[in-house]
Amino acid sequence: MAFAVEVCYHWLPLIGMQARLKQLETARQLKIAVRPASSTGGEMLESHYWTTDHVDSRARLDFWNSALRESMYELHFEARDSRFEAELRQHKVGPLTLSHVAVTSGHTVTRSRTDIARSAVSRFHLNYVQSGIFTVAQRGKQVTLAPGECVLLDSREPYRVESTERTAHICVHLPLDWLQNWIPHPEHHLVRPVRRGVPWSTALAASLNDAHLIADTSHSLHRLCADQLAGALALALGPAADCGVAGNRKIYDRVIETIAEMSHDPELDACSVAASMSISPRYLYKVLARENTTYSRELLRNRLERAARMLRDGRFDDLSIAEIAWRSGFRDPSHFSKRFRQTYHCTPGSFRCASHN
Repeated sequence: MAFAVEVCYHWLPLIGMQARLKQLETARQLKIAVRPASSTGGEMLESHYWTTDHVDSRARLDFWNSALRESMYELHFEARDSRFEAELRQHKVGPLTLSHVAVTSGHTVTRSRTDIARSAVSRFHLNYVQSGIFTVAQRGKQVTLAPGECVLLDSREPYRVESTERTAHICVHLPLDWLQNWIPHPEHHLVRPVRRGVPWSTALAASLNDAHLIADTSHSLHRLCADQLAGALALALGPAADCGVAGNRKIYDRVIETIAEMSHDPELDACSVAASMSISPRYLYKVLARENTTYSRELLRNRLERAARMLRDGRFDDLSIAEIAWRSGFRDPSHFSKRFRQTYHCTPGSFRCASHN
């Protein structure tokens, strides 16, 4: 497929050290908007690009720290060689943001409590190493990553990433509320590396390496691509080892997973869920009550999330709202519309239109 490329901003030429420092405060990043070139037009798939190519070495460190703060959040970068070169290419895939980062020198990246106070964001990120060696530390744990390996970090807590050589890696920013739909307790997987050769690591690595291809797919497929990546990550991480989760919490997770798997059935009730787990309905209610929730609440949440996913996905555009309601487990379309408005503050039809735009 041919693509038309539009350059929206260019770096202004910088003359002299004083002018360069002044422009670093106002210069915008190069933004490349890419859309499929076709007779019917296409959806704009925007990416962003930062590079040190045109920055004097004396101002490069300040520039790159500003670029990282703009593209990610507050953190601090130090390079072993002041003449280092770096670039960052970033694009969105559904709810995810993927950043391809390359640095030609050994370097250290830290996120301190001061940085966290300045930019409190609730998201995790997955660091996948393409070349070079990284040492990653958070929560008193430290691991070394080789090419083809990755690790999960929490932006809400301090961390340190260090390398002594040229590196290239992909950083995937994962919104916490979205990630928890796939991994119930992502904090239990922090600084647990996904090594090459473990089950599902190959599928995860392939998804990450092909992330630039995902960006060029139709926007309606982005969420599906993001979900596939999340599924591969959840499978590669496996169960959290020695995470201190009580037995009743594990049962609660099983209950939630079972409700999610069966929620499309309009005839589903608590007795059916309990029977599929070989527990009594009374015990099911007790497990949910410990977590300050109820069977009805969790069933409704899962059904609404299922409906929202289909409304966002252009592949389901030929389905009526009533059909989507039925496939999500609602027998009454009017009841579905009422509940949907209460949760998403708009009608299902308005939600579908807004998602596509």
